[in-house]
Amino acid sequence: MTNDKPMRAPLHPDITEEMIEQLVHSFYGKVRKDERLGPLFDNAITEPWPDHLKKMCDFWSSITRLTSRFKGRPMQKHARITDIRVEDFAIWLSLFHETAHQVCPPDIAAIFIEKAEMIAESFKLGLFYRPNAIPVVAAK
Repeated sequence: MTNDKPMRAPLHPDITEEMIEQLVHSFYGKVRKDERLGPLFDNAITEPWPDHLKKMCDFWSSITRLTSRFKGRPMQKHARITDIRVEDFAIWLSLFHETAHQVCPPDIAAIFIEKAEMIAESFKLGLFYRPNAIPVVAAK
């Protein structure tokens, strides 16, 4: 029996592995230099940085080129970071926006940014949203 399903096409035909690698390496270079995110990531990343960057390239390849190379559970990894704050995502997204615009043509940068914003929102909800938490009311 043959598989008649067509191959999935990338989100944009001009997204290349080289572009992804440049974006990932440039972005994480900025993250590591950031006064808030740098120490946060250095404490959270338990593998050598080259290995982590390869995983991030696989992650973005899976998302934008639909390669299915990434195998992992990023929410579980991020949930282990005890000092992450919701405000950290704004810094992360700002650096990502800047890097995507530097590395990619505008239409492709928009694709990466849209996906990054969706990922950040998903992580924020997964890490910080507690609908059953008892609200803290300030004393008057």
